[in-house]
Amino acid sequence: MISFNHVRRVFGKNCVILDDVHFNVEEKSFVTLFGPNGCGKTTLMNMLCGTDHLTAGRIDGAEALQGQIGFVFQDYRRTLLPWRSGADNILLPLQLRGFSADAQRQRLDDLVRRLQPDFDLKQKIYTLSGGQAQMVSLMRALIIQPRLLILDEPFSALDYARTLSFRQLVMDIARDFGLTVLFISHDLEEALYLGDKVVFLTQKPTRVAEILPVPIPRPRQLTLFGSSDFAALKLRALEIFGRCAGDVLPLR
Repeated sequence: MISFNHVRRVFGKNCVILDDVHFNVEEKSFVTLFGPNGCGKTTLMNMLCGTDHLTAGRIDGAEALQGQIGFVFQDYRRTLLPWRSGADNILLPLQLRGFSADAQRQRLDDLVRRLQPDFDLKQKIYTLSGGQAQMVSLMRALIIQPRLLILDEPFSALDYARTLSFRQLVMDIARDFGLTVLFISHDLEEALYLGDKVVFLTQKPTRVAEILPVPIPRPRQLTLFGSSDFAALKLRALEIFGRCAGDVLPLR
């Protein structure tokens, strides 16, 4: 579906962020990106969406996806309009595209039926909890019926219980909506638990260190964390990340 081909991004004259990044994203797969802070994961997604430009290389498939990408940002609350209700925030992409009021309501009713949010969408954003605001942000990304869903460390501001709940929700959405998902994570267990494969990125100048397949069948449950298969996979992932982070992890 998407192919990152020798992607390079340089800021200024010689600040190389991404250097020769190369990997593929298969249709309806769940791919997680994992790497050190500041290595350019978000920059890579912005280039895919067209909000940033490549210095060199190309992203095959990006042009065909324009208008069909849902994006949930890391600082999701700042991307919502606080003077609007939750429902009006969700509907904003359709309003900007000129959808009729009836078409907007039909889309929203269908999404509410499928996701069943546990709060009143008529509430203003500033009255919502972090988890409720995150649900609004997720529903806004889905209201356009995207082919690709990008989530940029979406659970970093949530408590542990909400994080576990949203992980399961995102996996269910990917399956039920037939989506391709690109998920940026700073939590190694999360990256392994969610992904069909994990793309490990190095420190800057950033390249792909290794792509680790996750051969664990779905559906996945929380009991997976206690299994020997998951423990072995996590150890392998730690070894890869140790190289990405400059061999700073005390693995021996």
